[in-house]
Amino acid sequence: MGIHRGPNMEKGGLIFGYDSGHGVCDNHTSSRFYRGKPTTNYLSDGLSGYNVVQGSRWNGATPTYTLGNSEFNTPIGTYNTSGTSYMYSHDYVLDDDLSTLSSQVVTFSIYLRRTNTLGTVGMRIYDNVSGYSTIYADVTNQFQRFSMTKTLGANPTRIFVMIDNTNGGVIDFHSPMLEKGEASPFVDGTRLSTDSLIDLTKSTDIDVSNVSFNSTGQPTFDGTDDDIDLGSDVTFKTSGGWTVESVARYNSVAGGYNNVTSPANFIGSDSISYNSWYWSVLSGKLALWNISPGVWKYGSTTLQQDTWYHVIIVCSDDGTSYQMYLNGVAEGGDHTTYSWNPSYSGLKIKYIGRGNNSNVRLVNGDIAITKVYGRTLTPEEIKQNFNTYKNRFNI
Repeated sequence: MGIHRGPNMEKGGLIFGYDSGHGVCDNHTSSRFYRGKPTTNYLSDGLSGYNVVQGSRWNGATPTYTLGNSEFNTPIGTYNTSGTSYMYSHDYVLDDDLSTLSSQVVTFSIYLRRTNTLGTVGMRIYDNVSGYSTIYADVTNQFQRFSMTKTLGANPTRIFVMIDNTNGGVIDFHSPMLEKGEASPFVDGTRLSTDSLIDLTKSTDIDVSNVSFNSTGQPTFDGTDDDIDLGSDVTFKTSGGWTVESVARYNSVAGGYNNVTSPANFIGSDSISYNSWYWSVLSGKLALWNISPGVWKYGSTTLQQDTWYHVIIVCSDDGTSYQMYLNGVAEGGDHTTYSWNPSYSGLKIKYIGRGNNSNVRLVNGDIAITKVYGRTLTPEEIKQNFNTYKNRFNI
């Protein structure tokens, strides 16, 4: 997923937010809000020092120089051969307890580049129960990430991965990784469920252990049991104005309030002492619930499934009214005549992708961005944020 490098998003008043894309810089993972699904790199032993091709962990390769650090701050090594030769990892590079990989689908991935002409390079995964699996790929003079999967045998005692430089010549490589399941963004070691998605304000731990991941390793909501739980109702505002923003798409926009297949909620709260509200899509339109007077109010635009939308709700400075915005434009509909109960003017959030414990209605789709501001964004700022995201999501 690329990133639009147009106008910057508004940061003033930002209290909480996540972005499941690349963040402010594509070239350094420290700047990325989404670092990748929880995973363990079973090739991590010794890679932080990364003299692996010169030592006993990766054999068959003789690096002639180091080109510098990759985008992950792992050094780039060089594999130089005059013919077919193997660069491989011994099984003792892997987790000592290989029973954790018994009968598992694993993925080996590595960044490769040829320093001269295009050529075919082989990738292999071996275990001493099921044997080899091999694929071949054309490697160019630009770094690309290559990966392959294999279902391991039951209770292997030896596992290793290898690069087969069939056509000889010089290959540069960095960031090898072996993990369970499909490939995820590189990690040298273990990425915990609370390390995967970083709060833009660094104020709240976001736990993705209850979220699914698609084939590219991006978080997604499957509509059956997925949500992001912040652990407890987080008080973002006790009074006054605020703004909540999302970029999302749904696999379905059908269904109504009592239809369990409805697209369900952007965010929700278990609290009833504040404005307990659910921002949702019902019967194909944006919808908002407030505990008082206990009704849904709707926007005017009929949404389409599998389409990205930039959605904002703004609560006024006096905490008594609100306005929906869709793709930078104020929404019409009956919500424009509706006011908050001023006794419940604060904002608490517990869930992203669901309502509350009694009204679950889980999201079936993707919520790439969610942000909370402790003030009312102006129409100009809302348009600025929309312009920041519209190219990235092809809105």
